[in-house]
Formats: sequence, C-alpha cells, structure tokens
Amino acid sequence: MKKDDIIELDIEDIGAEGNGVGRFEGEYVVFVPKSVPGDRVRVKIKKKKKKFAEATLLEILNPSTFRIDPKCEYFGTCNGCKMQHIDYTKQLEIKQNIVKNAFERIGGFEDISIPHVIGSEDIYFYRNKLEFSFGNQRWLTTEDMQIENIDKSFAVGYHIPGFYEKILDIRACYLQSELTSRILNLTRDFFKPKDTTIYSTKTHSGYLRFLTVRRTVNNTGLMVNLITYDKNPELINEYASMLQKEVPEVTTLVNSLTESKAQVALADNYSVIYGDGFIEEKIGSYKFKITPNSFFQTNSKQCERLFDTVVNYAEFSSDENVLDLYCGCGAISLYISGMVKSVYGVELSAESITMANVNAELNGVTNCDFKDMDVKDYLEKLIAEPENKRFDTIILDPPRSGIHPKAAEYLLEFEAKKIIYVSCNPGTQARDLALLKDKYEISKIQPVDMFPHTFHIENVVRLDLI
Repeated sequence: MKKDDIIELDIEDIGAEGNGVGRFEGEYVVFVPKSVPGDRVRVKIKKKKKKFAEATLLEILNPSTFRIDPKCEYFGTCNGCKMQHIDYTKQLEIKQNIVKNAFERIGGFEDISIPHVIGSEDIYFYRNKLEFSFGNQRWLTTEDMQIENIDKSFAVGYHIPGFYEKILDIRACYLQSELTSRILNLTRDFFKPKDTTIYSTKTHSGYLRFLTVRRTVNNTGLMVNLITYDKNPELINEYASMLQKEVPEVTTLVNSLTESKAQVALADNYSVIYGDGFIEEKIGSYKFKITPNSFFQTNSKQCERLFDTVVNYAEFSSDENVLDLYCGCGAISLYISGMVKSVYGVELSAESITMANVNAELNGVTNCDFKDMDVKDYLEKLIAEPENKRFDTIILDPPRSGIHPKAAEYLLEFEAKKIIYVSCNPGTQARDLALLKDKYEISKIQPVDMFPHTFHIENVVRLDLI
C-alpha cells in the first residue's frame, strides 16, 4: 500500500479520536473519518506510516445498520460532533471500548471489566456553555460555493480544523438551545451591516473576537458575553438595546475585553452592561454562581449523575475528612459537604478558589476550606509536614493532561485509604493509575457520557489502598 492508493475496507471500530478503524489485509490499521462500525467503504490513502494509515472516505459501499442521518447540516465540516451519524446506543458502546482500550493499552491493566456507560438524558441541546468565534475569512461549504458573489469577509461560528483562521459561518447549532442559535443570528445581523471590524491575529486590531452564551438548565438564567479587543460604549449599548428587545430571556449581558494575541475566549476584564453579570445554576440542592470566566461542567443534567457516581463509589461516612484536588469552583466539594466531616479543596486558579468560597457562602456551607495552590506543591508540603491532618478519601479531578508524576509519588507516600479519580481523558487516567498500582488497586469503574456525539467520555474510578 502507498499514498493515493484506493482500497476497500470493512470498518470494525471507532478510535479514540472518533475516526473509523479498518484493517487492510486483516492487519494494517487504516483510520477513516466519517465512517461507522459495520460500513463497507472505498477510501483513498492520505498518509501512510509504519503502523497505520489515514484515509479519506470516497464512497460507502454498504452502510452499517448503526449509521443514521446526522441532524446538523454542518456535520463533517465543523468537526464538533464527530459521531452524530452513529446511533446513540452504539456511541455508548464505542465509548465503553475507548475506556477499555485505554486501560489495557496505556495502563497495562489486564482483564479489565468496563460497565455500560451512563448515557445522557439529552443528546441534543445539552451544553450550558457555547463559544463562537468571529472571523473575516469565511470558510465556504459546497453549498456556499454555488452562491454568486458571496461575502467572505464576515463570519461567526466555529474554527475549521487545520485552517484556524477560517470560520464556518453557523446559522444553527444543536449543542445548547434554539434560543442560542437565535442570539447568534441576531448578533451577526446586528454587527455585519455596520461593517464592524473583526480582530485579526496578523494585524492585532479589530473589534469583535468571541461570542459566548451561558445558560442554566436547572434554573432561570441566560448570559451573553461579547468578547472584544477594545471598548466601544455606543455600539455595545445599541447591541444591548437590540438584545433586550428581541431576546428578553437574556438576563445579563457582559462585554469582556482582551488584547491577548491568543485566540482563546477568555478575558481578565469585563463590564456588566445589564443584569447581574452572573447566572446561578443548581446541581442537586446546591446553587453555583457562574461568572463569565467560571469553569463549570458543561452538561448540567449529567453533572448530577457524575457527582452521584462519585458519592456512591466513595461510600462516605459522616466522620470523614476529604481532600478534593483540582477542585475548580468547589462543585464536588460542596456537593459532598453534607455527607462528611470536612472537605479541603485545592486548585491552582485563584479565580476558581474565589468562586469556590463564594459558592460555599451562597449555600451556607461551613465545613469546606479552599486553597489556591499547585496540587503537586500542595502534596509535597502535605508529606513534609506530618502534623497536618489526615484525609480519609482523596478526590482527583485533573485537567485532560492528568496529574504530574511527582503528584503520583506523593499520593503513594501519603497512603489515603481511598482515591476517587474523575477524568475526562481515559488515556491519561490509565497512565496515572499505572503509576499508583504499587499500592492501590482498582475496585470500581464507571464511564459517564457528558458529551453525546463526540468521542469524549468522563470516567470515575475508585482505588483502594492494598
């Protein structure tokens, strides 16, 4: 086989990145985007490497019984919902296998049993936060190319993978709500006729950068955050009047400012144009204040199922002291606070710790303390000072990159009786658990689907001291 060869394949599985997996002549792995297990396909080899190849799908010769019509017209272009063409029950099976493969191949765990994934009640409109980017280089779809003299200078939507400057102009997205799509379209229709400038990474000038919409699912609150390069009070006030008239459901409008060259929808400074400048979500019986920059689980309904899994696996007692590492804004800490003696949360982000304390006060919780500190450094200090109090259970909920190897060493030295490891990346989770297996054994595993139609999966593991 060589580059540009055209071959036929049977798709057997889906890889961790959401691409179909076929085997050429029974052994050599070929990854095929947009394919489904059970498909018979004709593909063109795009890249050939020693152990695998990447191919482009040319034709579906025999469609899989698991293949369905994707709901979104932008499927396959925006790259956000890579499994939207697969029946949801099959998606859960695929994610179960993703966890199993990670634990076997990366973690080296043999005969590992992974239970069925806890599915999401909502498979569309499940996100509480959505970010759109403005761009002056619009990506043209096949349908767009049929339109004569189409304007390519203004777009608001999603980045095209591999072409970061290009923006796919979105009219409807099924990730958050129909109201979000309406806000998106009103925003485009407001700024575009005014020839409002868009920030360019080349010139580092231009007004519009990002549009972020945050909503509550278990409460009433809707925040629009327009992120711009600089101030334009007259324009933002006019935009505010339009929003209040056309979308009265928006409870607060925020204008965030950032001169950062990084194309990230975060800003240190923001002004509240109207409303409170925050929204309040409810998870279980607890309320959480969400500001423009707050980190919060993006699937509110499924978040409660995730936290309940943590509670069930931890089997807390009322006299336990719990250490919550990578605690963020204190969501898990507060959720378990009524079940234990005390919770101590550690998180590097000072802003998140501020919000954790705000949320504790908001809920009248007095047995939670929070510290803004690097987790690795905190654990090192904990080991070095034996007079520090003991923790019966440690909760880990790190970012996708997992925990630092030194942090794993300190956890082994500390020897807490139980560790509950929550991860959004089974690969790094399996790697980290392999570092802990000298003293800990896996007693329970439970994947929870927070992101339908994507290859992402949240996974909860209980470790017990041997």
